[in-house]
Amino acid sequence: MRFSKYFPITVCVPIAIIVLGLIVGIACGGMNLGIDFTGGTMMTIHMGGDFDSSVVAEAFVNEGFTEQQISVTVSGSGADAEALVRFPDTNDAERENEIRANVETTIRQTYPQAEVASSERVGAVAGRDLIWNAVSSVLIACALMLVYIWFRFEFHFGVTAVVALLLDVGVMIAMVAILRLQVNSSFIAAILTIVGYAINDTIVVFDRVRENMRTITRKDMTRAELADLSVRETLPRTINTTVTTLITIVTLYIMGVSSIKEFALPIIIGLVAGNFTSIFVAPSLWGRWQDRIDAKRAAGRRAGKVKPKKA
Repeated sequence: MRFSKYFPITVCVPIAIIVLGLIVGIACGGMNLGIDFTGGTMMTIHMGGDFDSSVVAEAFVNEGFTEQQISVTVSGSGADAEALVRFPDTNDAERENEIRANVETTIRQTYPQAEVASSERVGAVAGRDLIWNAVSSVLIACALMLVYIWFRFEFHFGVTAVVALLLDVGVMIAMVAILRLQVNSSFIAAILTIVGYAINDTIVVFDRVRENMRTITRKDMTRAELADLSVRETLPRTINTTVTTLITIVTLYIMGVSSIKEFALPIIIGLVAGNFTSIFVAPSLWGRWQDRIDAKRAAGRRAGKVKPKKA
């Protein structure tokens, strides 16, 4: 298959998703930010034994919150089991005391030893710091990867790998905006995970490209054709690795609790996007770029050999 032949079409797929995500985000008033970014209340509930987190979530739903607004994290086990619940701030001390009492009463119907241990507010300033740290982490990672790939391979490899990586991150953010998924610290962790995972598939393809360059000259094959050959040779490995990883993550998403699903779904999106760009985008972009450079060099050499005629 000539992957580079369809590059103008395949590169438009992630770009179209990113643009659609941008349009949806603007139309819906921005991303669906969670408490980590907008601020809210963190309540710690001592359960006195192992418990079902859905029972805790239901107690808060009864107080007028939606399931999307509530995040329940299980901490400890046995007698030390706790539920760490995050929910939007009501900005009303009397209402928060009422929620605290009602939730405790509701949960005790199922778990008699349950007791609200503490309740504290999380400010939006922490959310802004989290956003800045996430953005700077991705940019620093991309810069270091560019330097490393430049050192290990060559500059053009590094640039195309980083471009594909940014497309992966863009697709993840766009899909979260389109599906109106909540953006919280789990999503940031998912992005950083994909940044490390997706670049690995691209490096495998580029390593095969470098090996083929040692035996296949430009006279035998253009760089775009060489990139296509390298993708075909590494395709079974790329697909097998992605499928086995997806099986695990999809199972985790189906069987996991809500906090796990918030992490698993962006990972699934990132895996598919990373697999797509490592096959259809990064190698083809490199090959077409190299062929264009070779064509300019050849034209320059031909121009240098032609001497101007004397008048």
